[in-house]
Amino acid sequence: MKSSKSSASTSTPSQPMKPNTLLDSARLTRSEIDALRQKKKAISDFVQKELQGSLGQKMNDSKLSN
Repeated sequence: MKSSKSSASTSTPSQPMKPNTLLDSARLTRSEIDALRQKKKAISDFVQKELQGSLGQKMNDSKLSN
């Protein structure tokens, strides 16, 4: 006896296509990208300055306590 398989049991249901969000969304202009880069650099500079200040203070505090 041969076993027959129905095509419904072996095929997988097709999933709906997802929209390509990269193409659907608006692209940033060169000036917007530059502005974001400047903000990123400003934030990075601020964090570096604050970290150096707090680490320097902690080192001074530890020297005073010894």
